[in-house]
Order: sequence, then C-alpha cells, then structure tokens
Amino acid sequence: MSRRLNRKCLECSKLPVESARGLHGSQGDGCWDDSRCHKRRSHYRNRGDRNATRSLKRQQKHQATQPQAAQLSIPIPDITSAVLIIYSDRPDDFKEGVPLHAIGAELWTGDRRIAAIEPIHCFGIRGDRVTALLPQILEEFSSYVGNGKRFTSFAAIAHRHARDCPLVSCPFHPQ
Repeated sequence: MSRRLNRKCLECSKLPVESARGLHGSQGDGCWDDSRCHKRRSHYRNRGDRNATRSLKRQQKHQATQPQAAQLSIPIPDITSAVLIIYSDRPDDFKEGVPLHAIGAELWTGDRRIAAIEPIHCFGIRGDRVTALLPQILEEFSSYVGNGKRFTSFAAIAHRHARDCPLVSCPFHPQ
C-alpha cells in the first residue's frame, strides 16, 4: 500500500524555493531540510503526471496480454419504425399535465430516416385533438411505406426541448 501524502509537503511544493525555505526553514517551523526537500518537492509537483504515465503503461501492458476477440457481425433485417417527437418546455421531466409545444414524427428504416412529418404546434389545441392526430400520423406512414405494413403504435417517443423546434414561425424563434 502506498504511503499517505504529507499535506505540509504538498502545500510546500506549490511555493517557490525561497518562500518555502523562509516558511519552513530556520525562521519558520524548522521542517526544511536541504538534503530531502528538493527531491520531495519535485515528487509532489510531478506526481499527477507520473501516476498518469504509470496507469497508461499498465493499461497498455494489460491489453497486450489479452488475446484479441474476434469481431463477428450478423445481418439484421432493416426494420421500419415510427418515432413520435414531442417538443415541450420540460423534456427531461415530461409527464401528464406538462404543456406540449409541438409534436412531430419520423419514419426510420434501420439507421436511416426515410420520412418525417413536420412538427405541428399544439397551442390552443385540446388534448383529445392532439391525441387524435397520432393515428393520422401512423396512417400516413403506413400509406407511405406501402407493402401492407400497418403502423399501430410508435416504436419510440423522443422528447426534445421547445427551443429545438424547427418551425420558423415559433415563439421560441423570435424574428
């Protein structure tokens, strides 16, 4: 186990040599020793860099001894999914009763966005009317994809802050 840090030496290492001699030399508390203090001060000043270098060497040595794992991949079929995007003032704490700024949606196939519905501002729209928009969005995506695929729900819901609303005619983007 390593030796504990001497707080007095640590503070002394931050001072110029003349100040440290005066503070801890014969005029001060008398702990200054020419034969030891220069080496200790150097150790305390550079210990962070030395420890980081040692740690890096240890990690490199450990990685060199570890056999490299084979990277395997399997083909994953592209899945088309709908994502609902909710814009509000409190995206991190979104719950019932938090006023909506706007709603939008995106259609993704794998990791590519293939379609998007521009956000719709929800100012003055009652909650039941906003809820009624959701099946319409899913129906629009179903007709866009074709091939008999029917979207019945959103695969994910993304919450974004109202200031990230892309609509130009928005109170959060004064002109």
